[in-house]
Amino acid sequence: MATLSVSGSATHRHRAERGVVHLSVGFEGDDREKVVRDTAGVHARLTEQATAWRRQEAATWWSAQSVTVGVVTEAVTDRSDGGEPSRASSVVRFRTRAAVDVRFSDFDALASWVGDVAVEPGVTIEWIEWSLSHARRPEVEKAVRVAAIADAVGRAGDYAEALGLGQPTLQSVFEPGLRPGASGGGSPFGLARAAATFSTGGPTTFDLHPDDIEVTAEVSADFVA
Repeated sequence: MATLSVSGSATHRHRAERGVVHLSVGFEGDDREKVVRDTAGVHARLTEQATAWRRQEAATWWSAQSVTVGVVTEAVTDRSDGGEPSRASSVVRFRTRAAVDVRFSDFDALASWVGDVAVEPGVTIEWIEWSLSHARRPEVEKAVRVAAIADAVGRAGDYAEALGLGQPTLQSVFEPGLRPGASGGGSPFGLARAAATFSTGGPTTFDLHPDDIEVTAEVSADFVA
């Protein structure tokens, strides 16, 4: 009788179902009140638009959780006349930043909004995060775990056949990091959030083509044959 220790893995690819637009709005200047006022005004418009997308069911969720107002000290050099040495001094400026995140299920609406806010003063499009819907994730994760187990069973059968042994019998299955004596840890599966490919169709138009979402699972297993 021999013990066969094998690994099993699987990767499934699915079309993206959600796209989260991560935005920030901020200004910098010498007048603290003006900087804050300008930021609040643009931020209010963005949240109003996010609410409208949610009501139209083009978006499923939005969030505006963070606001920062900071002081920035910049070093400047005062050049004097008459050959005297330059004098170093500093200038205090004010900087603000507020974040807005919107999760879209309608990618046409997402692309339209990105085009609109891209020309909004003070707005930075940080990144777009593509993913599966929360409702579908359990089904997808289950399928890839089952496929990883099937891969391990197939590997054990191949080794047993090559060694002239009988059909292997499963003894134990381990998720990553749970095998006794193994180092590391982590999740038994991975959900890769795809990036976006941007192609410009005009000054405020973006044609977005998200990559497929890759869902992976890994196990290790012991068999006897």
